[in-house]
Amino acid sequence: MFSFALIHLLILILTFLSVISGFKLTLLHTNDMHSWYDPISVKGRKCKSGDSKNGLCFGGFGRVASVVKEARKLDKSGSPVLYLNGGDSFQGTPWFSVYRGKMVAQMLNMLAPDAMTLGVHEFDDGTDALAEFLDIINFPLVSCNINLDREPKLAKKSMLATSTVITKFKRKIGIVGYIRPDTKDRTQPNNVIYKQEVPAINKETKKLRDQGVNIIIALGHSGYEKDKDIAKRCPDVDVVVGGQSHTFLYTGKAPSNDVPEGPYPTIVVKPDGRKVPVVQAYANTKYLGNLSLEFDNRGNLLSFKGKPILLDNRFEPRKDVQNFLDQYRGVIDDMERNVVGTTSVYLNGDRKSCGLGECNFGNIIADSFVYARVLETISDRNSWTDAPIGLINAGAIRTSVESGETGAITEADVVSVLPFSHDMFLTRISGTQLMKALEHSLQLRSKRITGAFLQVSGLRLKFNHSRPNGERITEIKALCSDCQIPHYEKVETDKYYGVVLTSFLLNGGEGYSFIDDKRPEVQNLTLLDRNALIRYLQEHKVVYPKREDRQMVQEKQLDNSGSSLLIEPLLLLSFLYFHRRLFE
Repeated sequence: MFSFALIHLLILILTFLSVISGFKLTLLHTNDMHSWYDPISVKGRKCKSGDSKNGLCFGGFGRVASVVKEARKLDKSGSPVLYLNGGDSFQGTPWFSVYRGKMVAQMLNMLAPDAMTLGVHEFDDGTDALAEFLDIINFPLVSCNINLDREPKLAKKSMLATSTVITKFKRKIGIVGYIRPDTKDRTQPNNVIYKQEVPAINKETKKLRDQGVNIIIALGHSGYEKDKDIAKRCPDVDVVVGGQSHTFLYTGKAPSNDVPEGPYPTIVVKPDGRKVPVVQAYANTKYLGNLSLEFDNRGNLLSFKGKPILLDNRFEPRKDVQNFLDQYRGVIDDMERNVVGTTSVYLNGDRKSCGLGECNFGNIIADSFVYARVLETISDRNSWTDAPIGLINAGAIRTSVESGETGAITEADVVSVLPFSHDMFLTRISGTQLMKALEHSLQLRSKRITGAFLQVSGLRLKFNHSRPNGERITEIKALCSDCQIPHYEKVETDKYYGVVLTSFLLNGGEGYSFIDDKRPEVQNLTLLDRNALIRYLQEHKVVYPKREDRQMVQEKQLDNSGSSLLIEPLLLLSFLYFHRRLFE
């Protein structure tokens, strides 16, 4: 009797030990690499010669490859390593502008991520280019909240899946991808159907659970806030690795100049009390995310800890990666030597500045659009131009340019600022439609710092955010076109205005509408946005753009109601009361 009880007890103990015995996993991750094959400066620009050795430059694909390769040596010693990519490896540097997605695929193959999620910018060259990218990569690209029925080229690619299962030391790890649902408005037109993240993830994770996969990582490209929402509302997700918002997370004193937006990892508690770590690794290869995880045999997350690795000069770039880049570097070097203009001021293309209000770089880019049309119509002596308005969305402006010692602006600088290769178009729309577009810009600006906010030329407007959506413009004027001396006139709803803008905006990017339904008039200027800016800089030689109150924010005003009229007398009485008490 005693021996039977003892055996039973031993079985229980062994079962318990089997359940709690840990499976340890090192999770490395990057996101929003944006083709930064070379190191990046502390200010987020290309590294100057010699600065890297002095510790003033960070990242680059060579350093990422080196650290990942060293970490993977631990796999052989029984400590599995997983390397994931959070999307947006396309776009951002002259490297991409010249060599496009083929080189991205080749470079990523050298880094060999276990899986990558689909980012918004992977669509920037269209779905045909994305299909070619999928033919080259040798790792899975995952995204569960897209429907490809109307994109057969993508649908048949085996490397594009809703999820993938990776086996490490006989443990199955499910990687479920997701992308922000408004991707269609943020990139080139395509026929992909985008669905909400949470229901799609829950559907996919249930499939994985039914297959016996009990460790699930959500790998996505929807931004930090949505990452946290997914961690809370997706019961089968154990870890969330995000991207898109370029969020820097860190616990304690940060190792560089970046200000953390939250702790690393950010801990989200599910309704049942389970903790889920949420991580991102900033952007542009400056950091490599590094999270240690431990699971029990049932897939329950027992512990987690880690911090991003600053990829500074402690890490040598991998030689094979550098040798590959050197084969193609000549064209990039030529662009960096080709000076196209000079600036005597800082050209502010900061993402936050241009996405929240007027920025001086946005001004000069929009001016270059108008200038391009002026040159095309110079022979028409009836007016100085037929399109006095230029528009560009803030998201198209990707970086700033410093005046530096010489003020030189190179072709590579311009390509870095305007990397998307957008065609230029003229459209003619009514004053009503123009105002609707500008109201849309203000509505999106009020929601968040956004790439949808418009930088303008040929317009002067005032707006008040205390007013309802669609009624925030309090005053709007536009440059006249059929006049001998350009001057600003009040915009009339039934008058038509010539506007020069990018193909992205013309095609409905960010939800805009710039083609008149009643009398559509569109003309291709056969010019890229960056070429318009280059020609403007070359012909103006020295530029010094300023902020000109092209878009003025008015103070919030009180309604002209009886209650608001009482406020001033009450304030006066209060002042007189306290003034008298002061001198009593």
